[in-house]
Amino acid sequence: MQDDLCNKVMKVDRNIRFAGIVNEKGEVIEGGFQQGIKPLLSERMEQEMYVQSLVNVITLREMNDRLGALKYSLSEHEKVILLTFPLEKGILCISASQKANALKIRDKVAAIIKDPSKRSQKKV
Repeated sequence: MQDDLCNKVMKVDRNIRFAGIVNEKGEVIEGGFQQGIKPLLSERMEQEMYVQSLVNVITLREMNDRLGALKYSLSEHEKVILLTFPLEKGILCISASQKANALKIRDKVAAIIKDPSKRSQKKV
């Protein structure tokens, strides 16, 4: 179950605000915000951000033959850190507070995604 992936990601670091799987249509199909966390964006702006993250991954994957496979994408803002991981279909989006160690989160999440025994994710 995909929720399992999002739940495991949420446990990686207490500074993770959001973990969600976005399908190929740009829709969040699993996951959500940590309990007690309020989104910084309106629902419409959040949706736009997920679609843009998906487009970024698709665009970067077009360069895989020259650059190698895309592992993740990271963007740092004044208020949050955003990490995006390509999945077989869709993407995993993570939002964390500025207090988070983005590289530590990256490494732990990459290990969860890479090792199916650490999660039970059905294909999106």
